[in-house]
Amino acid sequence: MNTSLAWCVALLVAPPVFADQFVVELDAELAAPPEGLMSSHGVTLDETLSAGPDSYAVFTAEDAGMLSQFLAAAAIEPEKVSRVMFVNSPVIGGGAPARDAVREGHDVFVIERPIPGVGTFGMERWRAISAGSNAAIAELGDAIEWDHSYLTDEGTYCIYRADSRDTVRKHGDLAGAPISRITAVSQRAH
Repeated sequence: MNTSLAWCVALLVAPPVFADQFVVELDAELAAPPEGLMSSHGVTLDETLSAGPDSYAVFTAEDAGMLSQFLAAAAIEPEKVSRVMFVNSPVIGGGAPARDAVREGHDVFVIERPIPGVGTFGMERWRAISAGSNAAIAELGDAIEWDHSYLTDEGTYCIYRADSRDTVRKHGDLAGAPISRITAVSQRAH
């Protein structure tokens, strides 16, 4: 696939990137905020990744200030808020998009990777990172699948589906991608 075509396909298949999308780390699972409260603050909830005391929510907001106001009004106390600068996926590196459903025997994991500045690397480096992940997945076979990754200025929040944490660690070793935390997700919603 030529570079231009790959980029166009990536835009169509990868989760959308908004100018102000944020990953919010939480110390408890997120109860669905009232639609009216979100609407009045110009906030949408894009994805939740519930894992008990280590949960995540992805919001789109007009800006960080509006998100902060919404979180305060909703009595949501984040552990950390990170602005998403790019959403990477297997497609960016020439791979196939993730399946619609999680394979039987697989769990969903959020993998945090400390890669300072990764959100500003640019398309060539993001494509190389994606290709490296795709190559590691090809080596591991059906034991793991990459859904997408939120890239921030501090690192990444990668969403993978795998048969175990050990497989996630092996993938990180093969791809040369550092891991600071692996969180098994008990419930996921978009």
